[in-house]
Amino acid sequence: MRRSALFLFASAMLVGQSPGLDDGRLDPSWFGPGVVFRPSKALGFQWLKPNLDLRNRSLRLKDWEPAAWVQGPRGGKDQTFLARVAPVLPADLERGLKRGLKGALPVSTTLGDVVLVGRVADALGSDDDYMAARPLTLSFDLKLVDADSGEVLAAFHDTITGPNTDAISYHFGRWCEAMGRALAPAATAQVPVTSVAAKPLPVPSKPAFDLEGALRRIDALGRDGLLSEAECEALRKKARDKAK
Repeated sequence: MRRSALFLFASAMLVGQSPGLDDGRLDPSWFGPGVVFRPSKALGFQWLKPNLDLRNRSLRLKDWEPAAWVQGPRGGKDQTFLARVAPVLPADLERGLKRGLKGALPVSTTLGDVVLVGRVADALGSDDDYMAARPLTLSFDLKLVDADSGEVLAAFHDTITGPNTDAISYHFGRWCEAMGRALAPAATAQVPVTSVAAKPLPVPSKPAFDLEGALRRIDALGRDGLLSEAECEALRKKARDKAK
């Protein structure tokens, strides 16, 4: 997977977006003015809406848009390569996303209140002459959009390379798995516990004083000779006062 040019643009990206991102293969206008890309080791270029919340939502995979060819029309070998790889991209995307999300967000091609839109930004095929063969290159864009408002919630762009179509498909599937892992926390984050006044613990009611029981115990002590009559009378008075 190609990453050589990724960090060469990092300092410029931190200042602002540029039409030269990813050697001109990333067109920020497709994503909207609120998207500010940052470099990612796993995903090339990415942006997530601050405090992105995907809890209790579902993801619908929309049909891919036509190839953008952001660097201008390509030749026959490039068109041929795209025709071979394009049909497998939606299935690779779905499988990879599900692996990365691990059930955190339902994924469907028909239902969902969050829509994932994809397109090929550029593609470079290879000559038939193996002596002059170059690696195949696929650049692609993906954006996560709220189905109701049209607001962009997340955006991704990357360029991958490989010796053949199978390798491109494999790398793309792994890339989609990484994207699923990047989105999963937004779908599983716990709701912050709001601060509320703690309710005091109920205070157990004080049991009623058992005057009769106390008097019986005092009398028993007197009969056993453990207390004098004066001491018993003093205790009886104290018991009666406590029962008032």
